[in-house]
Formats: sequence, structure tokens, C-alpha cells
Amino acid sequence: MNSHNNGTNRVGHSASLNIPGLPGSFSLTAFFPKEASPRLWATYFALSERIYRELNPKGRLPNRDTVKLLLSVPNPLYDVRRWLLLDERDTPAALISFSYDTEISPDYESSSHMCQYHIAVDPDHRRKKVATHLLRHMIHMASDWGKDTIRADADNVAGLEFCRHLHGHLVHRVNQYRLYLEDVDWNMVDEWCAKGRSRFPDTTIQSFQECPEEDINEFCRIYTEIINQRPVGDIQEDLITTAKSRRIEELSFKKKQIEWHTMISREGDGQISALTDIMYNPQEPHRVHQYFTGVLSKYRRRGLAKRLKAEMLLYIRERFPEAEYVTTTTAKENDAMRAINKQLGFESRNALYMFQWSQQDLERRTTRILTAIKPANSLMKKQ
Repeated sequence: MNSHNNGTNRVGHSASLNIPGLPGSFSLTAFFPKEASPRLWATYFALSERIYRELNPKGRLPNRDTVKLLLSVPNPLYDVRRWLLLDERDTPAALISFSYDTEISPDYESSSHMCQYHIAVDPDHRRKKVATHLLRHMIHMASDWGKDTIRADADNVAGLEFCRHLHGHLVHRVNQYRLYLEDVDWNMVDEWCAKGRSRFPDTTIQSFQECPEEDINEFCRIYTEIINQRPVGDIQEDLITTAKSRRIEELSFKKKQIEWHTMISREGDGQISALTDIMYNPQEPHRVHQYFTGVLSKYRRRGLAKRLKAEMLLYIRERFPEAEYVTTTTAKENDAMRAINKQLGFESRNALYMFQWSQQDLERRTTRILTAIKPANSLMKKQ
């Protein structure tokens, strides 16, 4: 399902696109990372790095080889299609992606009607309806593939304004945090660990990169239960992890050369009671991403989340000595975890907003926006 040949592609490898109000014509070029030429990769990086630098003026640019590997290794659970909008001089004007769960994803039954888009427009081409024209094309693709619900994330002012202008329904918000390890109060971390070990001596902390075969079915059941207990705003569907999907994810991260470390707490009777995930890329050793921390409801109010976060920091200090900081995200409604993050010294960086539309509502809205100015030319014939 992750082949770029599956489904109906309205533009093939390249198509002309005229945008009223802008001189010249544009080409919408399919970007297949595994097949892309050095020239096309250079074009991709020219725009992606410009946008990254705009949003992170003092941050280190992502490692190019790492980006190539991340985009080139497919995950069978998801299908992601990408395009570059190029002007007549082959200068990039926008990056576009369209993604959805494949039939082998355990979430497919509940998410088969849904897709997600991402559009990033070069600063010189903003406020000229470029994104709206591209979005209209993607809405047509969503219809072709039977998707009646469309989602998009926004983590910057331009994206947030665009989604609001499209009358998107805000379904979820998470805050993004960063903790510099040099600022950690390691005495407090040690105290949290010692207190947890003393109060509940039968509760042990274990870690693995590949889930042990004897634990995988129970682990996936617990993982599914915990992750669906977290606050998710107005998002309606549950997330499901199975033994098969866990193995697919493990293999995918391994091919991308990303270390996926899972930490769990286990009770004296063998019950898994809490868990957290850590992602580490040796090609970018300065940072570690903590993906998720959750405690089964019946084991809460025991300080287990605090202990697991503290144990996680000790684990990072020991295993990844080059790491400078840890990043994580927490739902706006998750007051308990936000309080723990604050105590540990995590500082809020920015917010990520998730918007949702019905395919029909979004098509009506984009049509109104475009026809209010000038009738828009649709995609021309394939080149």
C-alpha cells in the first residue's frame, strides 16, 4: 500500500498549475524521496531549510542525510505522498504532503475515511492564495480516494491563520516542551526515584528496544489501553497497537537508524502498570524525544508517572551522554503531566494545533475564497 503507484494520482509525476494573480506558470512535481535526483533533493532542502530557519532562527538545521533516510524508508502502516510546487525557473514555491493509514494499519477500520495534509509555502509566495489552490487540488484527491474527513496540524502563526481562515474545527492542542539536561535538578530526580522505589519496592523499571516475544501481546493490550486514556480533545477515534503493528514500527525505525527505547514499570505480580517511549537518532545526538508517558488508571496517584519520568532522565544521561536536551509534547488538558514537566524544568516552546474539516465543507470554503477574488484555473493537462 505504500507504493506511489497505488490509488489515483491526479497529477502523475508533474502537472502545470496556473495561479491567478501570479506571473508565469507553476509545475506541481511529485516528490518520491527514494527516487529523487540530487537536483530535486537540493530543491527540496532549499525550501524546507528556509522555512525551518524562519521558525527556528537559532536552531541547528536537521541533518540532511538523516532527513533523506527518514523520508525514503516507507512505513507499511501509512502512505505519504509528496509534491513540490516549482516556478518556471524550478525555484520551489511550496511543499505539499498527503497521508493516510493503509489497510494493514490496526487503526484502518476507524480511520479509513480520513486523511491529513501539510502545506508549507515559501515566504515570498504567501498571502497570494497559493496554499488555497494547492489545498483545493488535495481535496479532489481526498474525494478520489474516498476520504471524507481532512485534518491538518499548525505549529506556526501562518499555518494557524490559514486553518482558521478555512473555518477548521480545532479538535486538539498539545504544547511542545524542551528540557536542557544541564538545567536538570538531578538531586530532585534522584529523590523521586528513591521515593518511588521505597514506597513500592515490588514495582520495577525495565527497558527494551524490541518488545520481548513473551510480553508482546500483553504489552500491546496495555499500550492500547493507556494511550487511549490520555486527553485528546475532540478527536473521536482510538489508537490501536497490535503485535504485528509493533513489529512493523520497530523494523521501520531500525531501517531509519532511529533507536526506539521503551521503558515500562512492572508490578510484583507481573502486571505492566506504566510506560514511556524515547526516540534517539545517533546522527543527531544532541537531542532525545520522549514520545509518550502513561499510567494505567488503577495505578495512578502513586507517583508512578513522576518516578518513570525521573528514571527516564537517568536513563538518557547514562545511555546518551552527548544529548543536550529532551523534547516532549503534552495535551493542553493534561494538567497532571504538565505539572510534572514544570517541576522537572521542561519549558514550553510552542503549541501544535490540530484542525479538522469534512471534505465537503472544506471544498465549499476554498471555492468561496477563490471565486471571491477571481475564478481559479484548475490543474491543466499532464505534462
